[in-house]
Amino acid sequence: MRRPLLLATTLLTQVSLLAPAALAQPAPAAVETAAVRVRTGQHAGHGRVVLHLGQVPVHSMRKAEGGFELRLRGRYQFDLSDIRRLAELAAIEPRPDGADTLLLLRGNADQAEAGAFGGMLYIDLRAAPAKLEAAQRKLLDDAVRLGLMKPDQAQAMLRAARTGGMEQAAPIPSSATPPAPMPSPAPAAQALAPQPPAPPPPASDLAGLREAVIAKLAVLNGLRSADTLPATPAPPEAVAAPSPAPIPVATAPAPVVAVALPTCAAPFSLSGWRGEESFADRLPVLRAALARSDQGAAEVAALAEFYAGHQLSREALSVLEAASAEWPVGALKERLERVRDVARLLLGRPISPASPLLAEAGDCAREDLPLWRALAAAVSSDAAALAQLAPRARAALRGIPQDLRLSFVQRLADAVENDPATLRVLLGAVRAATGLTPEQAAARNWQYARLARQEGNRADEQQYLEQALRGGGRSLPEIFARARMAALNLGRPGAEGRRAEAQIHELLRTYRHDALGEEAAIAYASRLLEQGALGTALAVADGASQASARPGVESRGARLAATALRRLLADPAPDGPPLPPPDERLGLFWQYEGYATPGERGDDIRLAAMRLLLRQGLAEAARDLGQQITPATARAPQATLLLASAEAEAAQGDPRRALALLASLPVEDATRRVAASALARLDRLEDAAAQLDGLREVADLSRRAELLFQARAWRAAGTAYGALLREPSLPAAARADATARLASAATLAQGRAEVPAELLAAEGASAAMLRLNASARPPGTGITGVREAIERSRQIEALLPPAAQNPAAQNKGI
Repeated sequence: MRRPLLLATTLLTQVSLLAPAALAQPAPAAVETAAVRVRTGQHAGHGRVVLHLGQVPVHSMRKAEGGFELRLRGRYQFDLSDIRRLAELAAIEPRPDGADTLLLLRGNADQAEAGAFGGMLYIDLRAAPAKLEAAQRKLLDDAVRLGLMKPDQAQAMLRAARTGGMEQAAPIPSSATPPAPMPSPAPAAQALAPQPPAPPPPASDLAGLREAVIAKLAVLNGLRSADTLPATPAPPEAVAAPSPAPIPVATAPAPVVAVALPTCAAPFSLSGWRGEESFADRLPVLRAALARSDQGAAEVAALAEFYAGHQLSREALSVLEAASAEWPVGALKERLERVRDVARLLLGRPISPASPLLAEAGDCAREDLPLWRALAAAVSSDAAALAQLAPRARAALRGIPQDLRLSFVQRLADAVENDPATLRVLLGAVRAATGLTPEQAAARNWQYARLARQEGNRADEQQYLEQALRGGGRSLPEIFARARMAALNLGRPGAEGRRAEAQIHELLRTYRHDALGEEAAIAYASRLLEQGALGTALAVADGASQASARPGVESRGARLAATALRRLLADPAPDGPPLPPPDERLGLFWQYEGYATPGERGDDIRLAAMRLLLRQGLAEAARDLGQQITPATARAPQATLLLASAEAEAAQGDPRRALALLASLPVEDATRRVAASALARLDRLEDAAAQLDGLREVADLSRRAELLFQARAWRAAGTAYGALLREPSLPAAARADATARLASAATLAQGRAEVPAELLAAEGASAAMLRLNASARPPGTGITGVREAIERSRQIEALLPPAAQNPAAQNKGI
């Protein structure tokens, strides 16, 4: 078996020599034709040297004095006119060595990685962290001397470079004036040759020096892509020369300009994959060629491309898998990998990050790269990346044949949910498509129906659904459209509504574990949610969660179930459908609580359930649920308050922890109520009552009076009950109990309490006790006072019920 062409070799300082890797197709012994083009590019973490060899020969690399030595099998000449200075590279020195060619890369790099791609050999050079920081420090010192930034900005940027991200430093000044034109680079032999220390550059060279520093600052400042940024050409002597004295600069600092990479065409085209002949005529020719070649790689690639061009992706993969053990190296292997990954993307399967589809060019931005990245993001359900790539992916789709373009857009659009802006951008690539088959027209209309639904335009949605159903076929988009149309008709009265529900149930039974079953269940559950049938919606969404077409990715049914749980546990909307009783809502939550996604995404559901549990007096269950809240969510004020409430009210809770949690919150009515509960648990009853001072709700007045009564602060309790009895909304049973407690507190306080006049005129023992207390004289002194107290006690005892007269009997249950 031939070994792969692609090599990636990491060279550390301690490595002295790496054995050359034998390749399948060695280069000729001598190459004296056109010179090999050499390019360099500066990236955020490394410098890259690229050799355009056309056919990569046997090569090896070793650590040499002053840098790294690359040995190529064969004799080569080099065109060094496009090289640019790198932070890790000072000079490139080629020389012949017998039948080989040596390329010495001088500089401060401590690591090198070599690899081959598409006839190019590249070497990535990386400096040690200490050297890299020294180079960054010198760059920032040059920027300060040139007036491009202030010293504090340079320090902030240096600190950010150490930690891998920019700090919140003041931005580098900029202006609308472009930088001065840059001098032409010197010849290659001089441009990267080691230079002796030079005096400060004259004023005429300041423009080049400024632009060189600005370009390097752009890399360090992250203004350009770290993976695709090329080096900005600059006179090497300007950057390398130390400046013993400050350099005079103009009053206005030069701007930092982000220079975009030039774009380049895709390294391959899909236009020839289908061929000019019909499918029936072309297929036998390709299969015959494959049979004659005995699984030849070129013939396998041609047949796989033909299948993929006709959207027969499974057939394409089957052909490639049968010949995978015989794949060659070089450009032909890249072609095979490319068609394989296109077929995988069309099927919604992930591809390797090392796929040729995702490989970047060395010195330009591939026009087709955003499309493949967007398709990879769609497969992995990375909605944020897909939204960002959508405009550039749409531009790349213009060069794709129409049939494949429709398939790609279908795959991309299926991954877009609740983002009408991104969906509209993607569908713009197929809006003007003509000559569509009925299935293609149905697929496009189905996607436009989805867009109308996401934009809330029910009339347009129904119109597009009707257009999708005109073909009368049984393609998946048509069945999806039929399911959605049935969901829209669920609420209609009479036979039409019953027929729509029967259609939905039939789809659910037939396609339960397929994407279509998921779509039908989602449509049905969404309609049930609109009608307020939350319990039924949860059951249907639970079934839809088992039919996800994307293994490893959270299904739409699971997300819909989570939405139903949120509505179930939230406070009912004034104009919305009524919610089930609290006990039924809690029962449904415990049945489907698995859809409260672990982590921050499900914390809002758990917090809503905690709130409902606390209202129902189930503090222990609320406290157990609160232990699942993530630390990040627990720091939010509303979450902290709920956690403190659960600790304060649960029998197994920690009131001290509740007070500690409340310490981080502002003092409000809600926090004061929780603090009162926590302090009461600690037997600090009067402190607990003090937390409720000034609160005017009946529940707060009743709780405050009760706390004072339990604390035996009789005078304060009597006053508190008097205030409570003045509330007209106090229920009758609570009013009777408050009256009795007021009478007891006033009597035990041995003083007159403020009693509402209407209570003194009422009937009953409590009112009699209040009248007795109101008519009592201040206690006397001596024997007279004792006699008056005894007489008053006898009168009170006569008014008390029998159980209150004999506490011992009461305790025995007599």
